[in-house]
Amino acid sequence: MIINKILNVDDYYYDVFMAISESLTGFSVNELQSTGLAETYYQHILRQIETATFIDFLNVSKNILDNAENKDQLKNAISTQIMDNPATQQIAQSVITLWYLGTWEGAYVNDRSYKEGLVWNVMHAHPPGVKQPGFKSWETKPVNSNS
Repeated sequence: MIINKILNVDDYYYDVFMAISESLTGFSVNELQSTGLAETYYQHILRQIETATFIDFLNVSKNILDNAENKDQLKNAISTQIMDNPATQQIAQSVITLWYLGTWEGAYVNDRSYKEGLVWNVMHAHPPGVKQPGFKSWETKPVNSNS
């Protein structure tokens, strides 16, 4: 898997962070960037954990991304080299939680992180109190509705 230069962030590891976030969440880099929180999340992680620990995680991630020739190899490598490895597992789980819920260690990163959590897309819902579904949206059947 090739890691492409993303936006104009002059941090080599930002690109790796976005590429591994794509693989961990199942959302494309474009979808992750559309939250408007990609750089915020990256900077937040750098402030929350030791830089060397995060860089080690990103180096393992880059190695996996560089050496995977297809999606099955990538999935297997992430499972065995990241999720089954105590040194990287917690960071990976925290990154997943960050993207889906907008939280890091149980606290929202900022006011926008709740609203832009990927969980709302997965549920085909909107975050209550922040993004309303729109006028007469109650007339539309929910996605995957059996009625």
